[in-house]
Amino acid sequence: MIKYSEVSHIDSELLADPFWIDSLSKVSPEHTHDFYEFFIVSEGSCKHIVNGQTQLLGPGCLVFIRPQDTHKYERNEDGDCCFLNIPCRISLITEAFAYLNEVDYTDGLLNAPIPPIAMLSQLEMDGLIRHFDRFRMLSSTNRARARIYLKGILIDILTQYFSTSETARQPEIPLWLEYAVSKMQSKENLNGGLPVLYKLSGRSVGHVNRAFRQYLQQTPTEYINRLKLNTARNLLLTTELRVIEIALESGFENVSHFYHQFKKFYHQAPLDLRKNSHVNRFLQ
Repeated sequence: MIKYSEVSHIDSELLADPFWIDSLSKVSPEHTHDFYEFFIVSEGSCKHIVNGQTQLLGPGCLVFIRPQDTHKYERNEDGDCCFLNIPCRISLITEAFAYLNEVDYTDGLLNAPIPPIAMLSQLEMDGLIRHFDRFRMLSSTNRARARIYLKGILIDILTQYFSTSETARQPEIPLWLEYAVSKMQSKENLNGGLPVLYKLSGRSVGHVNRAFRQYLQQTPTEYINRLKLNTARNLLLTTELRVIEIALESGFENVSHFYHQFKKFYHQAPLDLRKNSHVNRFLQ
């Protein structure tokens, strides 16, 4: 079993070391570590095998890993996953819990059998990622200010996203729901939309809708739209297909609806995202 150490992985002055993982081909095999970490899934989906159980993760999932957790990542069908990883020194988390001074809350987060998950909206996820981008920028110019800024981010994360008992005791996703969600990753099933999802679940429409709210904190329609938009984004960044072709390839029958949903989700038009991506690659 691989075990990572905060001494070798996290700057003792900055207390955290955020970094991006852009593919599951670059993640470590099953491992543990003597520090805490958060990670945010920004694109794609994956299976998170932790403490012998499986968590199905998608965009917006924020996970809190404790030192006693043993985990690894696996591909979900043929998909891939991109996420921001934030290793944190034990002293940083201990100080945050001492500041909050809530024993039951702390025990709920630290002693749950599997790590708690918070489901962030697109705006919340983008905002949190921007905060860590700013922390990384400050860490190269003013380390003391960066450390103070980091502590503020951490308190916000704990109070906004992990402050409820429901979050601290994240229920295990039932196998039928994991199966249905996994199968929806394929193009054929995704293009079939809600009827295919309900058929794959083998449950009533009402039962499926309630399960999505309970376990994934979103509706089936929101989940399918996210998958379609994520597919469209990947095609925009990796191909030269026209927008109308990408819309159809991603399962949108109405191009106008695709434009509206894409701009609402990513806060920019499809071609603007492609253009900005090309500019950023040129500047790197």
